[in-house]
Amino acid sequence: MEKYTSSNEEAESSQLGNIDLVALFFAVYDRKWYIIAFALLVTAFAHYSVQNIRDRYQATATLLLGGSQANLVSIRDVYEAGVQRREFLMTQVEMLRSRGISERVVDTLDLEDHPVFNRAPTPSLKSKVKSWIGLDTSPRAVDPEEKARLKREGIVNFVAKNIKVSPVRNTQLIKLSFESFSPTLAAEIPNAVASAYIAEQQSVRTNVTEKATSWLSERLESLREKLEASEHALNEFQQQEDLVDLQGVRGLASQELNETMQQLLDAKRELKNIHLLHRQVRKKDVPEEALLSQPEVLNHPLIQAASQAETNAQLGVTELSRRYGPMHPTMLAAQDELESARAQLRTEIRKLVASIEVDYRQAQQRVFTLESELSGAKTSLQTVAQKEIRYDELKREVEVNLQLYNTFLTRFKETREVSGYETAAARLADPAITPRRPLASKKRLLVLFAFVASAGFAAAIVILLDLLKSGIRDPQDVGRKLGLSLLGMVPALSLKKNELFPLYAYFDGGQAQFSEALRSLRTGVVLSRMDDKAAVICITSSAPSEGKSTMSINLAFSLGQLEKVLLIDADMRRPSIGRKFSVAPSRPGLADLLSGRFSIEECVVRDEKSGIDLIPAGIRPEDPQRLLGSSQFQKLLKELRGKYDRIIIDTPPVQAVSDVLVISKMACSVLYVIRAEDTRIGVIRAGLSRLLNLGVKPEGVILNGVAMSRRGAYSDQYYGNYPDYAQ
Repeated sequence: MEKYTSSNEEAESSQLGNIDLVALFFAVYDRKWYIIAFALLVTAFAHYSVQNIRDRYQATATLLLGGSQANLVSIRDVYEAGVQRREFLMTQVEMLRSRGISERVVDTLDLEDHPVFNRAPTPSLKSKVKSWIGLDTSPRAVDPEEKARLKREGIVNFVAKNIKVSPVRNTQLIKLSFESFSPTLAAEIPNAVASAYIAEQQSVRTNVTEKATSWLSERLESLREKLEASEHALNEFQQQEDLVDLQGVRGLASQELNETMQQLLDAKRELKNIHLLHRQVRKKDVPEEALLSQPEVLNHPLIQAASQAETNAQLGVTELSRRYGPMHPTMLAAQDELESARAQLRTEIRKLVASIEVDYRQAQQRVFTLESELSGAKTSLQTVAQKEIRYDELKREVEVNLQLYNTFLTRFKETREVSGYETAAARLADPAITPRRPLASKKRLLVLFAFVASAGFAAAIVILLDLLKSGIRDPQDVGRKLGLSLLGMVPALSLKKNELFPLYAYFDGGQAQFSEALRSLRTGVVLSRMDDKAAVICITSSAPSEGKSTMSINLAFSLGQLEKVLLIDADMRRPSIGRKFSVAPSRPGLADLLSGRFSIEECVVRDEKSGIDLIPAGIRPEDPQRLLGSSQFQKLLKELRGKYDRIIIDTPPVQAVSDVLVISKMACSVLYVIRAEDTRIGVIRAGLSRLLNLGVKPEGVILNGVAMSRRGAYSDQYYGNYPDYAQ
């Protein structure tokens, strides 16, 4: 069961990838007359429609952009920048298609009164249908002014939409084409569009020049006033600040500032040097002799002289002390001289200290004075710098205003001089001429296209419907969709309406193809079980009317030519075999045999023409499934197998009742009949699943009712080698 399901899924997934092109061809071929009829109907309608199409004429004019542009003065840059750029060319193309140009054309050619645009409108097919069925199709009343406005707007839109503007690659040429029912109008409109464009551009250039002149004049007056105001402000500032030589004043102030800064640095350096000495001499309780250790004190000339006098006096006292006693007048005089020298040294030291104090105060005062002078010099320099900045600002403003004024004055004079000379923005290089012949008629092409398209559409519908069929159509579908082998393919017979299928069609020489198909089926059945002969063959189908009884009878006929065959009608609910062989309804059959009321010999019917035996269904029992599943039926089959080479059992459809599920367990082989292109694939799979769930796998499939006219390839494959069929 799992294997069967997997094969079905694979078959379903690959179905679209294995489309039978031959089958699709014959599906289209079978319905060729419907397709041709539909195509002819559509073609006739198309032919009728294209007869009302009027001949159209086309004329083309060539426009050259900037063909004779004179290189005058630079004011042209205002409106001619980028003439050679592609953006400019594409802009002009869109302008040629604009409504403004179209309105000029409508006014120039008076198209509102032109006969082409005043024809009575042809009733549309929709209007004709409404009129035919009696609906009111008359237009509503419209205000004349509104009607005229709508008419003009429609003509303008028509011209703008139908004028073809095509720039010529790598040139400044533009092609203007127009199609119309009137050859004269076809030539007039492109020429009028070109003339309207040239006039529009000329008007634009004139307006630009006039506006530029007026604007430049206004700006020139304003700039002149600004220039005069800036010059007046500069002069007034110079007089107010008394600026005769601003550069000299600034240089003098800068020099004074530098000198003051240098003097301040020297004063600070001197103050720093005297500050240490001053701090030492200002210490309290320090004897004068202790100050001699300071280099500044010791190196002072007066201190050195006093110190030398003290030293000399000390040397004199020392020498005299060697000769005289302390109280000697000479010693006393020498002592007095020494004391006098020391007193003089202390006096000089005190004077020096006082001098250092004075120098320190003076140094401080000088630093303070120089710092004040430096601050004043800086302020003065900053004031001069601010005046210079303001002076430069006013001067630059005067220069800028003067430059702008000169520039605008030059442009104004240029514009005024060239205002009377305007060259054309474009010229008509090749005007359109009235065409002599209409455009190539496409009526035949449209009719041919309608025929081909309608035939293709109908064929596509046929192919689509054929692809959407969910039944089994050919031998490939059996393996592709069901995963089973095909034992035989039986063609459909050509029968008249309400004509019954002939019982002995197998023996009819006029149905040779049908007979050969049954013989091929017989070969498939025999060769499928070479080692283990299928003595009991059960034949069933998914649903009624698939031909299982017909296949049972004709397979029995075919096998009966080689073997002793018994045909059993086990479809007790809807028996048909006995009726087809004209067996009397009262004749006992399978049901009577299983009930034990009759013997085998009493129930078996001999068909002399085919040479097979058959057992009809008999009287319909209340519960056929109980009889078919009984041990009596098993014993009966065992007994019959001893008398016949092959037993064929016609059973009910799998989806209708469960009788076949009981019989299939007792049979050696199960053959599954499927009507081609009729039974849905879902019904077939459901029936096969019921058998597979019981462990019964059908021996193969009999594809019944195949239309060999559509499957010519298969009929050639199976029967093309036989000369009598070719006859």
